[in-house]
Parts: sequence; structure tokens; C-alpha cells
Amino acid sequence: MSEENISDDELTALFGDDEESDGGDGPPVEDSGDSPSPVEEPMIKTHDWGEKRRLSTDQMRTLNDLHDQFAKSYGPALSISMKRQVDIRLAEEPRQTTYGEFIADLPNPTSLNRFVLPPLEGPAAINMDLALALPIIDRMLGGTGDAIEDDEIRAPTQIEERVLQRVLKTLLEALQASWSKVIDVEPAFTTAESIPYYLQLTQLADDVVVVAEFDVAIRDEFGPILEGAKLSICYPYILLQPITAKLRSGSFASAGGLAINKDLRDSLEKVKVPLYGILVRDRLRMHDMLEMEVGDVLTFRTNLDEASEVVIGKNRVFWARPGVIGRRHALRVEAFINPEQSSPLELTTDTSTDEASSTDASDEVEQASSGSSFDVRMQ
Repeated sequence: MSEENISDDELTALFGDDEESDGGDGPPVEDSGDSPSPVEEPMIKTHDWGEKRRLSTDQMRTLNDLHDQFAKSYGPALSISMKRQVDIRLAEEPRQTTYGEFIADLPNPTSLNRFVLPPLEGPAAINMDLALALPIIDRMLGGTGDAIEDDEIRAPTQIEERVLQRVLKTLLEALQASWSKVIDVEPAFTTAESIPYYLQLTQLADDVVVVAEFDVAIRDEFGPILEGAKLSICYPYILLQPITAKLRSGSFASAGGLAINKDLRDSLEKVKVPLYGILVRDRLRMHDMLEMEVGDVLTFRTNLDEASEVVIGKNRVFWARPGVIGRRHALRVEAFINPEQSSPLELTTDTSTDEASSTDASDEVEQASSGSSFDVRMQ
């Protein structure tokens, strides 16, 4: 292949002509057929030589999946404590930064809780915005747990920090379950700080840490109460260094889906739902209600052979037979409520007679097992 010399015109098209003025009136130079097409400007990307990166992309992906599972399992657990709906989402993929930058980004004051993860050596930290921590503390102490204004934010007292750590025990349990796919740890709180510079998580400000940040939102039946609150977990790299070989996304993802479903099921099984038994239902004229006095007798159009409704939450679920067990009112489920069924279920007389009989064989079996039988109340 013969060598070709590069002409001055080609050099000018490639690097530009410093001496050429922007307003030149000279005629354009016609390129020969062999001259190359104009070259686009190269894309230049700056590189920070001081950037601290110790974990690979695959290892960071494993930490992302781990903390995404943590967020999905801790949200329902915190909802139980708050008795409100709590949504926790991973704000972004966990990032590697320096300890000094992590401390500089924290508000002052804040809620910092140092904890350990044996058998791993070294501490980690959980940071919670006071806009989120103070409503949780207020809710645990019997308050409403409503959002607070910016001018009301203050450092928590020692008693409030202990109350908050009791609530955060469920956080450590969810974190332990998430880390179990990589290593079995036993996290436990050690100390709490409200001033970030007193945390002393690492020895040097240039030490590498891994930070996972979460967005937290709280809402009730009327709408959102708190949005945009931050929760973050910080791990020094020296803490994760012994298990870097175990941070493989393939091994974690194989059992991740089953673990999430199990954690959600275990959390939902602890949720208490309101249960109502509607014995009678009717309409009353406003005139009669205004003239009502103590001692008046209300009559309803509900027949004694009509089943009562069992309402769970806001949904009609079962038809039930009213009765008593010992000295307590009781409802025995007879059938599911068909959404297309408008009229109440009619209870058969034979079933009522059999249940009212004290010599019935099934009642004897039930009485032997539970200590008291179900009796139908007929008035």
C-alpha cells in the first residue's frame, strides 16, 4: 500500500486554521475527490484521577439487589409500627464515595445510629432524616405522627433515641434477612449521634464507603402525610472487603424472588385488620330520629332467619349466624358473600334447631375441644 502525503487543506479541515478569521471573504477551497469528509469533533470525557472505586460493577449490582429487597421488606414492617402505609424505595444504585463527602452531605442535626454486623469487623451507620425520625418517635409515644415544619426540627433527646432504636430493630431484622443471601450477620446497634462529625465511622476522611439511599413516603386513608424523606445506610469498604468475593449478582438473584415473597408474607401476617359483624341494618326517618328519647325501642325489618354480614376492612366477606359462646357474642361463618347477591342469606330452621340443641353430637365435639359450645341466640 503506497503512502500518501497529507495536504495542507486536509490538515486545516482536521485541526482548523488559527490564522483564519471568522469573517474571511476568500472563496471556499474546493476539495479534491480524494480528500476525506469533514471529521466530527471527538467526544471528550473528563476523568477524575482522585475517584475512589474499590468494588466492581457486578459487586455493586449485587448490593443494589440486596438493598432493593431490604426496602420492599422493611416498608410493610414499618407500616405495622406506624399503623399507616409506608413506602420505601431505593433512590438510586448504591454509590462509592469517600467518608468525608458522605458526612458533608448530611444535615446537621440528624439521626445517626451506628451498628455492627458480626462476624464482619467494623461499624456501619444508618442515617434517618429528622423530618422522618421525629414523626416516628411521636407516633410511638402516642401522638399523631404528622409531618413537622422545618423550624420545628431539632436534635432528639436520649430517651427519644432509645424509642427510635426500638422501632429500628425491625430495620435490622429486614437488613439481616437481606444479607443472609450473601453472609449470615447479626446486626446490633451500638451508639447514636445527632451531629455527623461525631460519628467517627472511619479513621480518615478519604476512606472509601458504600452508601445506599432510600426515599420514604408515609400516607394514610386521606392522602400523603410525608414525602421525600431520606434514609441511608453507609458501609465502610474495609467492612465489606472480606466478603467481596461473595458479592456476585448471580448467586443472590437465584433466591431473591422467593425471599422477597416470604418476607412480605411474614410481614403481612402480622397486620391487624378491623372486623365487624353487622346484625341489623335499616333506615330511620329524620323526624323520628329527632324525637328519639331514652327508653325508646327500635324495631328493624331484619328477620331472625336472615344471616348477619361479616365485614373485613371495608369489604363484605361472609354471611354468618349470630350466637353466643359462653358470655361472649359470636358469629359462625355460613357462606361467602356473592357480590351479585343483593338479598341476605336465609338461615335454615333445621340448622338453627340442631345448633340450639345441647345434645347435638357436633356441639359435644366442639365443647370437648374448646371448652364451650356455640349456641344460637333467639329472642
